[in-house]
Amino acid sequence: MKKTPLADTHEKLGARMVDFAGWYMPVQYIGLREEHNNVRTNVGLFDVSHMGEVRVKGPKALETLEWLTTNDVSKLNDGEAQYSLLPNDQGGLVDDIIVYCLSKDSDYLVCVNASNKDKDFAWMTKHNKGAHITDESDLWGQIAIQGPKALELCDRVFDIKVSEMKSFTIKSGTFKGHKIMIATTGYTGEKGCEVFVEAAGTADLWMTLLEKGKDLGCMGIGLGARDTLRTEMKYSLYGHEIDDTTNPYEAGLGWVIKPAKRTS
Repeated sequence: MKKTPLADTHEKLGARMVDFAGWYMPVQYIGLREEHNNVRTNVGLFDVSHMGEVRVKGPKALETLEWLTTNDVSKLNDGEAQYSLLPNDQGGLVDDIIVYCLSKDSDYLVCVNASNKDKDFAWMTKHNKGAHITDESDLWGQIAIQGPKALELCDRVFDIKVSEMKSFTIKSGTFKGHKIMIATTGYTGEKGCEVFVEAAGTADLWMTLLEKGKDLGCMGIGLGARDTLRTEMKYSLYGHEIDDTTNPYEAGLGWVIKPAKRTS
């Protein structure tokens, strides 16, 4: 099984570990119900380092993403993000994704599902319109900080004032010398963010968040509660509600389809 930069940390903290899509991941720490409720009332940390990161850069970056994705990437300005889909040539879905605009027209980060990373990268490369596409997944760890007290915790830990960021935006910074990107996105319906951090700094960031968030009820959250939280919010999970054969309209994702956008 593949391991995230936090695998050893999870074991030391007593998490119950399982095989999830080929990754060695924590399914729970103290219990699904307790973890679910803690995210709804306090703040929880999720290891989402298994997610894939694909960088799309160059003069043809926008053209390529407009061709590959259903949403209108041209609407994104620097530091903005959007939920989108990678459709296949049969009308189904290669994956659901988030596109982050790091520099308008020329530099984008695409976050893809862990189980689909290789498939997505191959699809994007095959249908590339001339962009420079690289798989950066091994370079980054990723921690989601979610809950009504998440923004208070973030403001304690980061130099960036996360509480003042708008939803679906991203900012770059550093944490103890490691590059980070803080994105105000998430998979729970709660306030919070997802932090892309250089792999070497992931464990330090996790422990710092736990320490700084003790009085806020901060705790690690496993995959079990992550699933119940997203189900409660009616968020789709690839491989369950959506897959290669799913028409996005039947999945309730028609709002992500922008047929009038520029694709050439």
